[in-house]
Amino acid sequence: MTTQIAFKDCPSCGTRLPEPAVRCSGCQSQLGHCTGCNAWLVVGTQCWDCGKSTKIRARTAATAAVAGGAEPPTASVQFVGSAVPLVPLLALRGALFAAFVGALLLSLAATPLGPVNRLIEDHLVLPKTGATRIQLWAATAVLWVASGFAGSLVRRYRLSRTLLLGKPVESRWTLGTILLDLMITLIVFGLTAGLGLPWIYARYRRSLYRSFRITARGTAVLDFQGTGEEVIVRFLLTLLLLPLAVATGGLLLGVISWMWFKWDDGNMLVPDRFGQKRSSHFTGTFGGYYGRWVLGWFLTLISAGLYRPWAKVSEWRWIAERTEVV
Repeated sequence: MTTQIAFKDCPSCGTRLPEPAVRCSGCQSQLGHCTGCNAWLVVGTQCWDCGKSTKIRARTAATAAVAGGAEPPTASVQFVGSAVPLVPLLALRGALFAAFVGALLLSLAATPLGPVNRLIEDHLVLPKTGATRIQLWAATAVLWVASGFAGSLVRRYRLSRTLLLGKPVESRWTLGTILLDLMITLIVFGLTAGLGLPWIYARYRRSLYRSFRITARGTAVLDFQGTGEEVIVRFLLTLLLLPLAVATGGLLLGVISWMWFKWDDGNMLVPDRFGQKRSSHFTGTFGGYYGRWVLGWFLTLISAGLYRPWAKVSEWRWIAERTEVV
């Protein structure tokens, strides 16, 4: 007779574990039973259902600060994911973005734009496709949407491996949400001839965060308060800095990355146990971020791109450690 082993989900990262396990094989978190309701918890965290914790006490930086008479720091964000699941996601995004750039160049070359056509002809040799101008621009638009969707998968992986206020989050993503976002994008983009892109971008961010909730409480949905007006400024700065970033072999892409992540990180809203939305605040410096980004860029360069997932995970973990929920 075969004995069936009962499994549980790690309350930190969601890894499937045997029921008796007291340490997660994925994120190495120590687990214990809540003294109030007997649910599995990560040691050192508090149960959102009954307010109690485990019998095992972990001496964290917060408890040490309280013991010393100081106010505990704002415990906020942790990233507990690994780089391996990120490999196919980044590869997919990179391939789709490269295809989008190629399709865009072909579309520009097929469209009579005077100096732009001469610039492309002087510096690039593009293949003959036999496709019409409309077909090329349609393919460009499809690849742009597809690369953006692949980018959202990367961001979803990051959020799904993040602990907020000591609690894991889970996605409530549905096919209806995807189709609604796509329909709104096509309508607004078409009616505004592309000028509504900043507001579409901000709406996508809001939709992304609202599709996640803190696992321990069904109504604790995340939110986002960034606006399209803020996106316009960053779009313009990105366009100005992009030629310099290309000219330096990508070295200045870290400046563009800093600008966008600060906007994203600073506009995240996290519900506390009473349902009140709390804003996040990044306490790190540009120098600290850029130094880490350059190190990841260099290791990615000498490894022909293979180190990129590990560079991203290291960057996300560093950012999480310096993000507070006010």
